[in-house]
Amino acid sequence: MSPRFPSSWSRSALVERDSLFIDLKQLVNQSKLVTTMQINWNGLGSFTIVTKPAQAEVTLVTNPFTHSELKFKSVEASLVVQTHQGSDTNNLGAVLPERAEAGKKIFYIPHAGEYEVQGVFVTGIHAPKKDGSIHTIYRFDAEGMRVGFLGALDRSLTTLEVEGLGPIDILIVPAGGQDVLTASQAAEAVSLVEPRLVIAAYVDEGGYGSVEALKRELGCQSEEVSKLKITRASLPEEDMKMVVFKTS
Repeated sequence: MSPRFPSSWSRSALVERDSLFIDLKQLVNQSKLVTTMQINWNGLGSFTIVTKPAQAEVTLVTNPFTHSELKFKSVEASLVVQTHQGSDTNNLGAVLPERAEAGKKIFYIPHAGEYEVQGVFVTGIHAPKKDGSIHTIYRFDAEGMRVGFLGALDRSLTTLEVEGLGPIDILIVPAGGQDVLTASQAAEAVSLVEPRLVIAAYVDEGGYGSVEALKRELGCQSEEVSKLKITRASLPEEDMKMVVFKTS
């Protein structure tokens, strides 16, 4: 039964009241929906993250690359994020607009700042590499989850950078050495951020070290997958877990 209101209330006020009740009911129903985030590894530091924050799916791609030994497969996206400038991030032509038939264009994020694209919130934090070159780390907020992306970082995180990232559920961390973090440095970053789920980047190909080194450093449960499908409810409750993507 609807609440009783004074008879002096106008018809427009009652209509507005009923509309408010309907909006609140829809909000409650939407909160009960279980939505799934999908994460695919494209190689090196490139990932495809598919979310559905509203009515339609939104695809985010990180660091599309070119490499003499590796192929970046063309993908459709609404959002492309770059952590730095280089051959491992600049293959923008391989990413096509998602829902191009509806006139949609790709939104590019190449540097620090705060952005909102179709319900996906992106926070970029200036985190230069140890040689001082421009580099950005990111947090992606969608599906009630927070994904941290450390790009091609090659040095320890600072206190301000950790604070800028804030609480993180899923951390994507480079771990293959060379021009990115080593496995031990990646483990240090993980200990600072304290995510519930860890994903390694820049491993097992392109001259980078094995993901096994990070597995040994973390010493936590790990799972090998071709693609990751996850909801907030399925995140590890207590002990951290590591996800290892199968290489083709």
